[in-house]
Amino acid sequence: MPISGEIGIVSAEKSKLNKDKMRKIGLILIGIASPLFAAPVRAERVVSLLPSYTETIFALGAGDRLVGVSNFCNRPAAAAALPRVGDYFSPDIERIYALRPDMVFDGLWKNSAASEKLSALGIKVVRIPEEKKVADIYRTVRTIAAELGLAAEGGKLNARLKKDFAAASYPGKRRLRVYIEVDAGGWSAGKDSFMSSLADLAGADNIFGSEKAGYFQASWETVVKADPAVIICPGGDAAEIKSRPMAGRLRAVRSGAVLCGLDRDLFARLTPSSPSAVRALREALDAYR
Repeated sequence: MPISGEIGIVSAEKSKLNKDKMRKIGLILIGIASPLFAAPVRAERVVSLLPSYTETIFALGAGDRLVGVSNFCNRPAAAAALPRVGDYFSPDIERIYALRPDMVFDGLWKNSAASEKLSALGIKVVRIPEEKKVADIYRTVRTIAAELGLAAEGGKLNARLKKDFAAASYPGKRRLRVYIEVDAGGWSAGKDSFMSSLADLAGADNIFGSEKAGYFQASWETVVKADPAVIICPGGDAAEIKSRPMAGRLRAVRSGAVLCGLDRDLFARLTPSSPSAVRALREALDAYR
């Protein structure tokens, strides 16, 4: 018969203590091994496929995490020195993979397979919906900030943007009807475009503001019939517009209100710099109110 205290005889109290100890050890081991208990990995190597995302990342103070950007990312100046990975519709997948990113920010494009290809390579891809109005920038900032672990910085940036947009907006009642030509070939901005929304803040009513589209090709005859007070064509050629058929009938042409000397990049992107676009457009429009 075993002697008390040797292996084989354990008191109930001692047995309970041993079970509690083993349970604690088990939980510790689970915490080490299981991803459920692991702290989230901070994204230190980031690729941005849109200029607006790149500028937002810099505005959040995380520009030093960018290891690659699209060919069109030129703001701020520091972005120009970063490796290029192609454009946002057809990025260079091999180039991106070689940069070993922890995270890639991409737009939610219907016809782009880039995100699927990158995800298949084990890269985390954050796809952000297209901004259809100025207010959508707050959602984009929140998304990027949250993914980078910078929620507090995102809140501060959005608070600043709201103040800046309010200060830049037109406060009066003398609004102007405008035609916005985004690109050659009659490409214009409709209801679901942030460019139309920017114009609205500047005190302008888009003649195609009820068109249920983001960007579409408008016929010149329709523009002539609408007879806008101002034509806004960032990056366009005023002389070419004035030479179009029946252009001489337009109030905008007769008064010289054809605004083509605007910073195209500033107006074509919804970024933390967009309040400056609203201010510039408002000041340009004020000459014709």
